[in-house]
Parts: sequence; structure tokens; C-alpha cells
Amino acid sequence: MIITKLFIQNYKQLKCVTFTVNPDINIFVGENDSGKSTILEAISILSSGKLNGYAFDKQIKANLFNIDVRNAYKASLSQYPNVKEPPSIIFEAYCDTDDATYSGTNNSLGENCAGIRVVVELNPEHASTYKKLLAAHEIYDIPVEFYTVSFRYFSGDTVAYRFCPIKAVFIDTTRKDYSYVVDRFVSESIATYLSPQEQIDLCTAYRKSRYNFHTNETVIKLNKSVKENVHIGNHSLSIDLKEEEVDEWKKQMTVMVGETPFENVGFGSQNTIKIELALKNSSEQVYMVLMEEPENNLSFTNMAKLVQHIQKSVKKQVFISTHSSFISNKLNLGNLLLVSNGETISFKDLPDETKYYFKKLPGYDTLRLVLAEKVILVEGPTDELIIQRAYLDTYGKLPATDGIDIIVVGSLAFKRYCDIAVLLNKKAVIVTDNDGCIQKNIIEKYNDYLEKDNLVFFYEKDEALNTIELSVLAVNCENGIPSEVFKRAISTNGSMMNKSRDEILNFMLNNKAEWAMRVFDSDEKINYPEYIKNAIKEYS
Repeated sequence: MIITKLFIQNYKQLKCVTFTVNPDINIFVGENDSGKSTILEAISILSSGKLNGYAFDKQIKANLFNIDVRNAYKASLSQYPNVKEPPSIIFEAYCDTDDATYSGTNNSLGENCAGIRVVVELNPEHASTYKKLLAAHEIYDIPVEFYTVSFRYFSGDTVAYRFCPIKAVFIDTTRKDYSYVVDRFVSESIATYLSPQEQIDLCTAYRKSRYNFHTNETVIKLNKSVKENVHIGNHSLSIDLKEEEVDEWKKQMTVMVGETPFENVGFGSQNTIKIELALKNSSEQVYMVLMEEPENNLSFTNMAKLVQHIQKSVKKQVFISTHSSFISNKLNLGNLLLVSNGETISFKDLPDETKYYFKKLPGYDTLRLVLAEKVILVEGPTDELIIQRAYLDTYGKLPATDGIDIIVVGSLAFKRYCDIAVLLNKKAVIVTDNDGCIQKNIIEKYNDYLEKDNLVFFYEKDEALNTIELSVLAVNCENGIPSEVFKRAISTNGSMMNKSRDEILNFMLNNKAEWAMRVFDSDEKINYPEYIKNAIKEYS
């Protein structure tokens, strides 16, 4: 059984959000503190009843509530008796089965389907006490001490997580915690490769080793001394091993990676192994894998291998929170869910050819556009450097200071980036060469995008000036001769001062990044083509 839809209310950054999820891969992206990790936490709570490995109902604090909701409630306390109702936190997972055991209308959307509902709310048993304290003005924040947590199926039946049909494993690479993965692997290996009798033999061997502890001469000597010298009332004391749980012996085992214990290998290798073990988990009940920033501490090669493992995990529903464009591109941008301002935006309607393009060429930093506040798209590093310096000369600061991200995309990817901007209805300024023919290289090439309100194109209107080098040189010449200011700007130790126009142009065309870097670092202020000046004014 997999999740088809999620409903989250009043939990951390998410005030009230409902969104559909994919049956296979879901990739959550967003700025820091946007709510991506919050969604993974919600899924973990729904599937296990736990938060960060501990019972959720034992961790209820006021800071788990959405800050706006919390502040509104606190503000109303001064307006007694017109106090707002104590807020509730609600998680709901809508699932794809018609099994009557889990089905009903006990959900916020009133749908008759299967699912799990978790509610954090004021316990009715404490209502009278709460009202008395409220009247006495002794409530100062959300009274979580009077709250209770219910875990129910949409049928209304209580969830028994031991038998819950949507079990998940949570891999958080931001935390160096490996025990649950190792424990699961050890348990599965024992169950898979040993007969019941062999499992009993292994358990017996472990218990024998514990017994040998008692008979160790050093332990006997230690306890003799303790008994003789330490007395509590009429009781004598001794030192012993703790009583173990039924399967405690399994937890005393670890996994060896070659000759090295798992806990001693590098953090990146640990993350890779944890994720691969989770994806290979043979348990039929483990339907979902949750991953928090799987790219952490991974080399490019290992990140590529990780993507392959995720792609092959066809029987599991995967939820990933990431900052990696490579992972997002390779796993298909159509699986992307942008978390922003407490809402989610799906990328499933992105054109198929654009999804395919970035999947085959995953090196493009697509998430820069997705997450950018303001964006200027350019063909190459030359354009980026010149636009940055033009902005600095005009406004006395770099574009980044004003939240403008200049992204080098290359001419072949302009339309692909435009598709993303159109999907998000995000303004994008596009600066491109005319390549000698405006009709063919601008009007016809970008015909589907020129009329989009959120896309603004800037290019040289003179077709004879088909590259940025020719355009920049043209506005820095007087009667066909480069100005002294421009010569100094592109010189190193006066190297261009005695050069002709053609020699300077030849240098610029054959050293595109170099001349632009010299201009960027120069104390001189050059002139800029009109189309570049107009482009940087778009965000002023």
C-alpha cells in the first residue's frame, strides 16, 4: 500500500497544505526552512508513530505548531473570554487500497478511502482544568500538557503500528545515526540465511558468552570486593550485565565493511551503504523509503551510483529532500515538488522533452532557477561577467546583493529553462546573441516564449554585431578606434594599448572569458551595449 495524497495542518512551516504524491519517486526541493524536511517528518509520523526515532506522542511541544497559528492563539489570550480554540496539528495519508480495515470518511477532506490520520489536540478529559486556568489568566502558550495524540485509520479504528500497512524507513544523512539500518540488515540476514534451528543455535551461543562473563576470574574478583566493601542497608551489591530483551543479541552484532566495522567507515560511505540497504530491504511491509539530503558527503561518482540504485527501486515509494540539481535532473524533474511559502508546486506538467533533456544532461544547475528570487539567463561566462560589471557600474553593487542570480545556461538550454520559468510563472530575463539573424535565431527560435508575460528577451538589434564581443567593442570605439579607457580595461600591464581594433577584436574572440575577467576586475568603467543596459534595468 502506498500514499497517494498528503494533508498537513498547523505543523511547523506548513499551515494547511494538501497535495498529491507520485507512486514511485517524489523529490522535495525548496529554500532552507521551506518545509521539505517537515513533509518527510510528517510521513515518518504517519507510517511509524515516531519522530526522530522516538514516540511522537511523547514529544509534543508548542514549537511544533505553525508559528502564525501559535502567535494568533497567544495574542487571543489577552482578549479573554474571546480566546481562540486551542489549535490542532493534523497529518493525513490517503492510500490506494479499498481495504475496509483502513477505509472510511474519518479525514479532513471527507473522502471515502483508505488512510491514516494523526491528530494532536486538546484532550477533552482536561477541558475543565484548561478553562479554569484560562479564566485565571494562567495560560501563556499552547497548553500542550493538556494535549493528546490519536493515531487512527480513516475507518476510525486505532492504528497498531506493529501491523501498519505503510511502513517506511527514514534515512537522514544529516545525522550520524546508523543503528536502525544495521539492526534491520542483521535481522533480515539471520531470517533469510539461517534455519529456525540455526537461529536458536546462534542465540544460544550469545547467551553462553554472557554466562562466561559471570565466570570470568576478574569479574569474580571485582564482585567479591564490591560485596565486602559496599553495603546499602541490608543489601549487598554486585556488578552484572543488564537483562537483555528477547532479541537483544541481534543488536550486539554489527556489519563489517571489508575488515572495518560499519561505524568506523567514512561518513559518505556510511550514507551510501545505509541508502542501498534501505532500498534493497526485502521486507514486503517496507513500502517507503524517506531520504533527507542523500547527496551529503558523496562524491560525484557515488552520487551517480546512488541515483541508479534509486531508479532500480521500482517496488518502493521514495520520498527525497534534496538541494542537488544532479539528483533532481537524473530522477526526472517531473517528480519534483517545490515547497514554497507553505505550499507545494508539482513539476509533472513540465514538457516531456524538457524532462528528458535534463535527465540526459543532468549537469545543468536547474534548481538555481527554481529557487532564485530574480534571475537573468545568459549564454556563457563572458555574458555573466559583463552583466555583473555593468550592474556594478550602474548601481554600485553586484546583482546578488539585490537577489538577482545570473545563470549561465548555454544557448541550447534557453528553451528548457524557459519551460521551467513558465511552469512556475517566474519572471526571467533572457540575454542572448542574435547570431547574425534576428528572424531565425530570435523570433522563430523563441516563438513560443516571446509572448509570455514572465519572459523578457534582450539582444543586439544590429545583426552585424552577432556576438557580445562585437557589441561591446562597437560602443567603446570612436571613429572605429577603441578608446583608451577600453584598451586599459582589457590590458594586462598595458598589453593592449598599442593594438589595432582588429587585433583587439581577435583577442576578444579567442579569449572570451579572459577579456571579460579583465573588464570585471578593471578600475576603468567601459561603455555597455544598449541591450545589456536595458536588461539590468528590468529589476530596478
